Amino acid sequence: MQTINLAEAKAHLGQYLQAIKSGERVIISERNQPIAELKLLPEASPRKKRIPGMLKDQFVVPEDFNSPLPEFEADFYGE
Repeated sequence: MQTINLAEAKAHLGQYLQAIKSGERVIISERNQPIAELKLLPEASPRKKRIPGMLKDQFVVPEDFNSPLPEFEADFYGE
């Protein structure tokens, strides 16, 4: 585990990210007080691959989808 100051982290962030990738933890401090810890994120779960058209025929867009809503017009235009 390394402890570095904020200015050092700003100046050499790429170097510390490489260290993190190799499993090291880095503590960033400001005025000798630890304020943050840099560590490698856990592996994200793989997302299911989306297949175009997989919901075909399971959803139908209503014919009046783009029609104005009377309640909205009454509220918006004050009718």
